Amino acid sequence: MTDKNSESIPLPDTTQWHPRESASGKLKSAFLQRCIGLETQIALRTQLEKGMNVDNFDSGPGVEDIIREGLSQLLPTRYSVKAGVITDRSGKTGGDFDVVVFNEQWFQAVKAGATPQSRRVFLPIDGVYAVCEVKQTLDFHSFDQAMEKLVTCHRLRRPRTNANRTVENRESSSCIHGLSNPLYSAIIATDLKEGIELESLIDRFFDINRTLKRLELVRALCVLGRGAVTWGFRDEHGEGKPALFMLDDLYLPIFPVYHRMPLAESALYRLAADLLMHLYHSVLAPEDVAVSYGPDIHSVSIPKSSDIALEPDAEWLSSLDKVCKPDQEE
Repeated sequence: MTDKNSESIPLPDTTQWHPRESASGKLKSAFLQRCIGLETQIALRTQLEKGMNVDNFDSGPGVEDIIREGLSQLLPTRYSVKAGVITDRSGKTGGDFDVVVFNEQWFQAVKAGATPQSRRVFLPIDGVYAVCEVKQTLDFHSFDQAMEKLVTCHRLRRPRTNANRTVENRESSSCIHGLSNPLYSAIIATDLKEGIELESLIDRFFDINRTLKRLELVRALCVLGRGAVTWGFRDEHGEGKPALFMLDDLYLPIFPVYHRMPLAESALYRLAADLLMHLYHSVLAPEDVAVSYGPDIHSVSIPKSSDIALEPDAEWLSSLDKVCKPDQEE
């Protein structure tokens, strides 16, 4: 039924219904603003922690906690951000890491911690998306230590997930020309030692990485309040793109990309953007983790007689006579 009273009321002009600009004009760069605010908070909280540490050049537990908390706020909840010991299938370990981005939905810990709060949890390298070393005040010595730790982690036995794997429990084809699970690694520092220039550390970052194989490279260097370095490459058309270490850029030269502050408004944003891009494209392989981290020899017994077996159902055997057809053709 039509309300006669409504007929006298003209219809609204729907062509004027548009999304409005935010009052602050900042929604378009909201994630950048989050990173800027978080970077400022980390700097302030770190200053309080520094005075409590005996060795100013190591990352105190409090600073590591602050960085982990900050990253967990920036990453989707499907990614777990924790500290832990990373191990591989051969029993080797890369040691205890300050920040581990781990897949707890598909992978279990090899060895749980003594308590839920324990840092000594052993995580399989198979389920690690990214690993970071945190330094309060970075100089050449602490930089080399962090690089050694991260490269050692890259050199753990990490079975490759093929390039065309679509999700953790599905694989479309076994393409050997790329992979979908390269390990992401980064050094995160809250400050530089007095007299140390970030450009000098960037030169050292490049010189050390040029001695490594492609999948052993440390992926990023981030000094909060100063700048960040990631990797890029030029595709076959000459267009500059971020390096994913998954397919195309494995076969092309790569170069460091320097995000200098204040030209880059936030070093943390540049690291987060690079890490999120890596996570978006990453697919891991969890299917044989329990077996690989189990006993070296799997002892089983099976019947010698073929009579001790269950035959398949007749209905399943008869279904083999039918040809599978797409739904639209049925």
